[in-house]
Amino acid sequence: MTAGRGWIVIALTIFALWNPMRAIVGAFLFGGIFVLQYLLQPLGISPNFLAMLPYMATLMVLLVGGLRDSRRLNAPAMLAEPYRRGER
Repeated sequence: MTAGRGWIVIALTIFALWNPMRAIVGAFLFGGIFVLQYLLQPLGISPNFLAMLPYMATLMVLLVGGLRDSRRLNAPAMLAEPYRRGER
């Protein structure tokens, strides 16, 4: 959760729809956006703008994810349920 990267993990989870393969692809995409900011700096683009790109991508994923049908998310059935040993 350093330097705001926790928000990117939340967006990655929404992007992946609880699918590990999509999570791997999404991690490479978000990682590529981080690398892109270093590749574009020699072109004279403002470093402040480039540092903003990963978080703009995060906002876009959250917006698109929020527009999806929430029933299609396939989240685990016991998500956010406390585990109490011996009760199940």
